[in-house]
Amino acid sequence: MSKKNITLVTIILLVFILAIWIDYTGINALNKPLDSLSSFQRFVRPRFGLDLKGGVKFVLEAEDTKEVKVTKDKLQSTLSVLRRRVNNLGLSESVVVEEKGAHWKRIVVELPGWRDPERAKKLIGQTALLQLKTEDGKVVLTGAHIKDARLAFSKDPKSMGEPIIQFTLDKEGAKIFADVTSKNVGKRIAIYLDNKLLMNPVVQNPITNGEGIIEGNFTKEEAADDAALLRSGSLPVKLNFISEEVVGPTLGSHSVHMALIALLLAILLIFLYMILFYRYLGVLASLALIIYLALEIMFLFLLHATLSLPAIGGAILSLGMAVDINVIVFERMKEELKIGKSTRSIVSAGFAKAFRTVFDSNLTVLVGAIVLFYFGTGVIKGFSITVSIGILVGFFSGVVVTHVLVDLLLPKSASNRPKLFGI
Repeated sequence: MSKKNITLVTIILLVFILAIWIDYTGINALNKPLDSLSSFQRFVRPRFGLDLKGGVKFVLEAEDTKEVKVTKDKLQSTLSVLRRRVNNLGLSESVVVEEKGAHWKRIVVELPGWRDPERAKKLIGQTALLQLKTEDGKVVLTGAHIKDARLAFSKDPKSMGEPIIQFTLDKEGAKIFADVTSKNVGKRIAIYLDNKLLMNPVVQNPITNGEGIIEGNFTKEEAADDAALLRSGSLPVKLNFISEEVVGPTLGSHSVHMALIALLLAILLIFLYMILFYRYLGVLASLALIIYLALEIMFLFLLHATLSLPAIGGAILSLGMAVDINVIVFERMKEELKIGKSTRSIVSAGFAKAFRTVFDSNLTVLVGAIVLFYFGTGVIKGFSITVSIGILVGFFSGVVVTHVLVDLLLPKSASNRPKLFGI
């Protein structure tokens, strides 16, 4: 065995072992509560789309008002606010994307695993404009200066233990708040959220530390939700709900079950096809495909690809492309065998002559997947990501891994034994 082959085998084995470990860690994390996972387990934990996990999907449309006209910039700001809001819900698998073309004012929001659509609508669609007003109705501070807002519990003897919102202002907001409270000692400063009065307290002393509390007879859930809204910021434009779709967990579980059956069946049929038509070479190709599967799953986990039915379809498609590389190479090797070359010459010529065809075909599909990712939304992006990962990993598997396995495990006398090539 040459030093080059020893190096390649060592690298492939190490990468394969690493991939198996990451795959196992990610899949094993699915069966554990999220708060019990380590940071790495959370990082590699698979993320499922709405069609597999169940949840809610909304389509919203930005509307022009007398005060604000919808522009591309304001829509992008709105997307940023919505993404912060769903992230504050702890939904790492959520999708918030804008539509293209004639419906560019529309935004699609998917919340996998969410079970309360009404609460989601409030959290997503509420403007969340916080205003502090003096007795003469002048707005002296807005939520734009809020640095942080959290659920807390009152320590006041009169309202001990009641849920409140504790907020912290940024540097500029703290300065404004200190100045306003200093000038209004003994007077009231009302706090409004979307023009709804939350509280109207009398200022006892100047507040100079940039911190404050909001009371409003909240329930624990209401205080947590409003705090999340304040942390995320107010919406720059008005949003209307165009449609709402709820996918139940039962449908999601059934979809997962059927998708897994389809994937396993596809893998088994591919292995059977390769072994039936290429005999010993088919066995080596199957070993390379096992390595391919481990690597593809690893990259899907590491890159946080959202697994949906279209994404799984993309994975199956890319698996077929990976097999296609082996088919092209093996057919070239058969042609070289018929000429009467030695085993080493057959292997070298087979891979060398097939490389251009393999490279061009994979590059074409990869370019198409990139275009889909750029112009597509939601599940289309998921499909394009899994196809792209599959193409790149499949190219490595077919061109490098299969080549190394054939070099090492194909007998030197194979040129005299055409059955090993499926002839």
